[in-house]
Parts: sequence; structure tokens; C-alpha cells
Amino acid sequence: MKTTPKEDTQSTLLRSVRVLFGLVEAGRPMTVTRLATALGLPASTTHRILNVLKDAGYVAQSEDTGTYGPGPALLRASAMLSIAGTFQALVDATLAELCERSGESAFYAAYLWESQRLRFVKTLHSHHAIQYVLRPDQTYSLLWGATGDAIASRLPPEILRAIYERDKDSGEGVASVPTWEALQARLGGVRLHGHAISHGQRNEGSFAIAAPVVDAQGNPLGCIGIAMPASRHQPNNTPQSGELVKSAAERLCLAARSIRFPETLSS
Repeated sequence: MKTTPKEDTQSTLLRSVRVLFGLVEAGRPMTVTRLATALGLPASTTHRILNVLKDAGYVAQSEDTGTYGPGPALLRASAMLSIAGTFQALVDATLAELCERSGESAFYAAYLWESQRLRFVKTLHSHHAIQYVLRPDQTYSLLWGATGDAIASRLPPEILRAIYERDKDSGEGVASVPTWEALQARLGGVRLHGHAISHGQRNEGSFAIAAPVVDAQGNPLGCIGIAMPASRHQPNNTPQSGELVKSAAERLCLAARSIRFPETLSS
């Protein structure tokens, strides 16, 4: 019976999912032959699928042994999924502590790798009647705000440059977008100090401090921080607030490092 193009596409997609899950379930690097045998697939088909997945970053290949294992894109996806599990509980606890100690609203913003934007996925408001509201129902560019700077400071230059060229004329924020050189210098300061500060860059009358949350490979998962109306910001409290935010980020980074598969290509 002759298959249709739709059936061929579905079959290829399913085989690709099987190969990806086969690597995850193996718990250790696999050769093409061994993986193909375990999955009951032709070695040529398995090899072709692995190469496609490797090009997309979902699979990585060891230069020393030639074996295959989960790639950085798959590990990032795993970390994002963990937001719904144990990592979410830690985020909640960390936000509660940060909100209590700072007296201001605390947030966790996730970096969306596919769209290369950010979204506020968790917010805990302070007791103040007047608050800076963070909307979870939309995504934001990385070119404005402490959140954008915190995440952008951990991105590879080529990805950041692509984001810059795409968003620089979008007019999303109220502040002017700096030149590429000025942005690089600003992000260098974020890397040096470990956190970013913004005064009304994204929204007029706002003040925020944010620090990046990264995985074991240094890839940004998002950022954590505090936000408030600029009218309530006390400059003398900025150093202490910055340390509180950095401490919260370090706690989440430590947890994120444990989000990995049983064995990696480097082991």
C-alpha cells in the first residue's frame, strides 16, 4: 500500500520523537547502532534523524567517542518544564522571601528561546497600595528594562545582535534604544555586578532590579527581581536590594544546575 505525503511526514515526526526519547531514557551516551537496535529502527534512518536533531541543538555528539546524548536545547526545554514541578516550588519560596525582605513586589521572568523574548510567569505583590504591575499575558523584548538586560547579558553575541536588529525600532519601551556599542558596554556592567537596574526604561515611572538565572551550561533560563514605582525607590537602598536579588538568583541557579539527565557527554 502506497503511503501519502502526510503519512510520510507523520511517520518521520514520530520516529524523530522516538529517537529523542530513546536518548533520554538511555541515561547515557549512545552510538547510532546501539540506539537504532534499541528502537528497532534502521541505522541509516536513526543516523539521519540524529543529525537533524543535532543541527537544531536537541542532540549533542561527543567529539571524542562519536556517541550521542541530549543537547542544550533539550536541556533548556527540560528546565522550562520543571517550572511546573519542583523548580516552581523553589521559585515560589524564593519570591516569597525576596518580597518579604525587600518589601516590594518580586517576579520571575522566563526567557522564551523560540521567540527570543521574555514573559513574567510568576509575580508576588507587596503590601503597598501602589504597585508596579507586571503583565503575565504578553511577551517583552530584551532591549528594555532590568529584566531584558539581565537575560541579554547571558546570551551569545550573535543571538543578541539578531534580537537587537529585530527589536531596536519596535518602540516597545519608553526609553531610547542605545547604540549596539553602548548596549554592549551596559551589559558588560551587568555581568560585572551580577544584576541589572532600570529606571523607567520599559514603562514610565518604574524602577526594577533583576539578576539572571542560568543553567549548568550558563544558558539563561530567565531572571528574578523586584519592581516598584520609581517614586518609592530609595537610592540608598539600591546596594542592599541588589544583593538580595543576586542572592535569590544564585539560589535558583544552584537548583537549575541539578536539572540534568543522569549522564552527560562530558562524563
